[in-house]
Order: sequence, then C-alpha cells, then structure tokens
Amino acid sequence: MKKSRNILIILSFALLMFNCSLIIPIPKSIENSFTYCFDGKYTGIDTLINIHGFYKETVIYNASLKDTSHQYFMFYDNGIFVWNIRDSYYDEKKKEIVIKDVELFLKDFAENNETSCAKSFYLYFWGGYIICGDTIKMQKMSQGLSLNSGWHLREEWYKVIDKNTLLFINSFNLPITEISQPVIRTNYPIVFCPIQSKPKQDKSWILKEKWFWCNEKDWEKYMEKLKNEKEKKNEKQ
Repeated sequence: MKKSRNILIILSFALLMFNCSLIIPIPKSIENSFTYCFDGKYTGIDTLINIHGFYKETVIYNASLKDTSHQYFMFYDNGIFVWNIRDSYYDEKKKEIVIKDVELFLKDFAENNETSCAKSFYLYFWGGYIICGDTIKMQKMSQGLSLNSGWHLREEWYKVIDKNTLLFINSFNLPITEISQPVIRTNYPIVFCPIQSKPKQDKSWILKEKWFWCNEKDWEKYMEKLKNEKEKKNEKQ
C-alpha cells in the first residue's frame, strides 16, 4: 500500500513538472489571426513618437474597488514591441520579491542579458505593430508555456497625441470570437518615460517562431545566426 502511494506521488510530481515546463503548440486559429508579421524593416515610428524608453499606462481592473495598476510597454523601430514589462521579480538568493524602478530593470537587462531576470524579460508579451496614420495598432502574444497557461493574442490600438503621449482607442482578443478580458481601460494619457539603456529585442522568444516572420527565408537566417552565436559561446567556455 505504501509502495503504491509512493508511486502515485512520484507520478503526480512528474505530471506537475511536465505541465509546468511544457510549451504547447500554438492553435491554428490564433496563428492565422496574427496578421502583423515581422520583416525587420524600419517602420518610421520614431518620427511619430519617442521610443528610447517605455510607455506607462494606467489600467483599472475593478471600477467599484478602484483597483488600478500600471502597464509598461516599449517599441522598437523594426516592427516589434514588448508588453507587460514588470517592476518586480523574485530573487532566489534573497528568497523575496524585489521591486525596482522599471528604468533600473531595463538598464540591468541591457547591460547583462544572461541573468535569470533578464531572460524573463524576453519571455514577456511580445508582438508586432503597424502604423495607420496617427494610430499604432499592436498585436501582442503570450506564449503557451503550459497546459494551464495557453497562448493568448490580443490587439491594442493607440492614437498618437504628440511625441510623448498616446491615448487608448480599442482592445480586443483574437480570434474575435473569444471573450475579451474584463479590463476597463481609461482615458488617462499614456506617457513616455525615457531611459538611458534600452535592451535589445534580438533574444525575444517570438523571433524564434516561424509564423511571426513575413518571409520564411529571413526566419531561417535569424535561426542560423542564433545557432552560430551559441556555437561561438560554447567554444569560449
């Protein structure tokens, strides 16, 4: 009886570890709904807004309780952006949550992208954007890391007010048949926050996905580049 119980515990633990580490395949419905593909070309976004920094947006999650928080996102001039930049992380050595200013976090990431905290930055929501007149349309994607945390695609629209200010216009899940999350967006201006050091986007998880690229050949070149960099790194060790 005891032996059977131990086997059951081991199997349960193995299943838990498998579930937490598994990256599930992207559903075709979400892959087909992602339309802002990446070609790595200059978009001209820095002629509309400042991008050497991040944008800070106030979001209300519960109107009755006045439950507000901030979202941080950052654009790159080649059509990619990162969303949900965090201002805290769990320090395994200190065994506690460490809170820092977002600017300091990004400075740390830019200076050393090999730390565990920096690596988590490249696992955030990433996606592609297009510019339509005075409106920036973004499709952000969360990776399906486990059976409990599947793929999620959402589109956001922002109107450019000036070089340092955006205004929320629209937000919806993709495919559009999905139910939108109950998030109440505000008319508060989304403000630009400059930074001294900006992390590169070249290690983002989404760049490794073939469906993210407009041209499969460009994706193959990128993957070959990663392979060569890894081999050179291993040679030095």
